Amino acid sequence: MMIIKPFGVEIALTSNTTVANSTLVRVINTGVSGVLTFANSGTTYANVTVSNAQYVVVQKAPTDTLQGTNMLGVPVAYKN
Repeated sequence: MMIIKPFGVEIALTSNTTVANSTLVRVINTGVSGVLTFANSGTTYANVTVSNAQYVVVQKAPTDTLQGTNMLGVPVAYKN
């Protein structure tokens, strides 16, 4: 089991967002299987499929944005 420490409130990732300029973000898909898109300066550089009711913790640069239909994100840190 992974322990995480949330640093804010979950937000919908329906449009490109830096998720409070976070470097670690917990993302959960609340709908059907979907694609989480990573971008920087408006240019997509990666995407990941997230299955229904699954979550991932992603690492990104503070200025990178995330977007995904039916997905929620919250800034987190790993707990030591």
